[in-house]
Amino acid sequence: MKMIIVDSEQTDIDIFAYESKEIEDLEIVHTFENGVDAYTYVREHPVDLVVLGIQMEGMDGLALGTLLKRECPDLKIIYITNSNEYAKDAVRLQVDGYLTKPYSSGELTFCIEAARQKMVRPARRIFAKTFGHFDLYVDGKPIMFRSAKAKELLALLIDREGGTVNSDQIIGTLWEDRPNDENTQNLCSKIVRTLKKELAEYHIEDLLITNRGIRRIDKDMLDCDLYQLLSGDETAAEQYLGEYMIEYSWAESRMASLEKFLS
Repeated sequence: MKMIIVDSEQTDIDIFAYESKEIEDLEIVHTFENGVDAYTYVREHPVDLVVLGIQMEGMDGLALGTLLKRECPDLKIIYITNSNEYAKDAVRLQVDGYLTKPYSSGELTFCIEAARQKMVRPARRIFAKTFGHFDLYVDGKPIMFRSAKAKELLALLIDREGGTVNSDQIIGTLWEDRPNDENTQNLCSKIVRTLKKELAEYHIEDLLITNRGIRRIDKDMLDCDLYQLLSGDETAAEQYLGEYMIEYSWAESRMASLEKFLS
């Protein structure tokens, strides 16, 4: 596994290089003290893993990570930070791990091995990110939903983990202040059709399954950080920082249950 280290502090680069030198099949091919040179290198050379310091002069690690993921969606990124506050930002960028200084050699090894496993495990085309804000990714790129309600409906279905949801349940959740009358029922049907249409633009319309007013998702078609967490994935547990689909008030009950699950 070819790795580069990017940090404006040479001391931090040296520490990481020393602590990781015993990890099998890991090759540090280059180190950089600025983001611009690192970005140029990754565009021109094969790299599997990038270790980034967040607090860097000039282009910071978060900005560089965003550019690298856009250029190379399969690239694995581990952030190193002085503060858990920055770690929240890193997780929202769908990174593959983070270390908060001072970190132990065991934590470093675990983080790298977790990233390695993601490389060898076949990835599904679709990934649902529920920690923090909700987003759906196809082939590493986020879907830009035109309808906020269609996106919220998809979030609800993903939260239900493939379970069925009927029109009354959808209306009670997405339009809790509206009467459940014919107009709202028609609005609900329209949003379902809109969601199907938006998914079809990315050729993933089969993700949504509908049958006589019953809706669900095909859970086998996607990966999801929530599902990974519930299955016991330790990396997903580390990435959960107490925020879940924070734009939706109905998601607060799931957030409370996750706190109990992790305690």
